[in-house]
Amino acid sequence: MEHEIKNGITNRVLQSLFYRPKPEQLNEKTVEQLYDQTIRSSVSRLETYHQCSYRYFAQYTLGLNERSTFQLAAPDIGQLFHESLRAITEWVYQEGKAFFELTDEDIRAYARRAVEKLAPVLNHQILFSSNRYKYILRKLEQVIIRATNVLAYQARHSEFAPTGIEIGFGRRHKLPPLQLNLPKGYQLELSGRIDRVDQAEIDDQLYLRIVDYKSSQKDLSLVDVYYGLALQMLTYLDVVLTHSTKWVGKQAEPAGVLYFHVHNPTISDPKEADDEALEEEMIKAFKMKGLLLEDEDVAKAMDQSLESGMSKIAPFGVKKDGSFRSGSKTVDQEVFQRMNKYVRHVMMNAGNEIVNGEVKLNPYQKKDSVACTYCPFQSVCQFDPTLDEHEYRRLKEDSDPAMLERILKREEEL
Repeated sequence: MEHEIKNGITNRVLQSLFYRPKPEQLNEKTVEQLYDQTIRSSVSRLETYHQCSYRYFAQYTLGLNERSTFQLAAPDIGQLFHESLRAITEWVYQEGKAFFELTDEDIRAYARRAVEKLAPVLNHQILFSSNRYKYILRKLEQVIIRATNVLAYQARHSEFAPTGIEIGFGRRHKLPPLQLNLPKGYQLELSGRIDRVDQAEIDDQLYLRIVDYKSSQKDLSLVDVYYGLALQMLTYLDVVLTHSTKWVGKQAEPAGVLYFHVHNPTISDPKEADDEALEEEMIKAFKMKGLLLEDEDVAKAMDQSLESGMSKIAPFGVKKDGSFRSGSKTVDQEVFQRMNKYVRHVMMNAGNEIVNGEVKLNPYQKKDSVACTYCPFQSVCQFDPTLDEHEYRRLKEDSDPAMLERILKREEEL
């Protein structure tokens, strides 16, 4: 290397022997140039930060983007489902109806109307670009019909009803942003959009729950909450409860956070069941997942058809004496409050690291899942687990009760 031309091929090839792709911490001057005193972000971005802080740096600090391609990807399908259910819910209530009143004919009409409105604006009209995509569009419409049918079923058997659709919080939104103070005079200002907020009044007490539409199977993993990978739902609940008096005119208590999986499930052995049994299996396939308040009256309000056994609507079950069955995903009100406090701490900690200029190459690994699988920035960070300098951040998993205990223990220390 000493005897070769400085920028010659030999020098460049041999230089690779000493190359170590390791990010450096930003100095204070660079941080001041990159960030305003008020750092505007979102909860999902902070979840990305906890997946790998270098991805957050590349995507949201440097503003790098993938080249857009003309294809129908999973996020596009999720967006169509999400926007369709939002539009249908809005139309139902604008027309003075309720979900439990909808007929099969009404649901098909709403689904067709949603698809006709939204498909033309999805990724440059890709769903009209070929006969194959037109067929896919009809299949997606069937998924929307099926999901809306289940929403109508759930509405018929629940006291909870939507009080808000696509509720935004942040500047110029219905609810104010969530503001967290950081060192050196910085402030983290979080905004977002909540898919659906349901309410029910029980014994003169108002309860609110968050419902999030997902195009893939999703549950509230306490492992993910502990490590900052699942912050959205609890933050959304925190926001609506904090501002419930101003928003709905009464101080509310938490009822829970739930994921609704938008899909068209496959039922095994359909020939061995009649139509009624098939429909029951279909309803079970749409059972929402998440975390609920450990209160018998609130649980019964979520599924009025349940006398004993496991609910087909939400993740709980009751015994004949009215107590909760094992396997019910419930916590008491105090635990909800302490979890919200813990989540705020996790987000503030991320904000502290950002304003201190920390840039770490620390993708997580949880069993067979790693942060790099769907990350588009590997060519930038050049993370290589075969190098001594590069190691996955391995998350230690445990049962839900054990993880909850760890969350509450950390909350006590704050």
